[in-house]
Amino acid sequence: MPWYTNPLKTTKVLNRIATRYESSAIQDLRSALDNVTELVRIKLVRYYNGNKL
Repeated sequence: MPWYTNPLKTTKVLNRIATRYESSAIQDLRSALDNVTELVRIKLVRYYNGNKL
């Protein structure tokens, strides 16, 4: 099972990204986390749709 299907691992990845943007503007952090969250969501949809076949 891929890492992005585990909520704990996904949370750790998002936290690591957030700590890298600690000193930047909140808009930059929000934009980065939105992009990553969308990519993870797409991966999850593809993973679960692929396993149903």
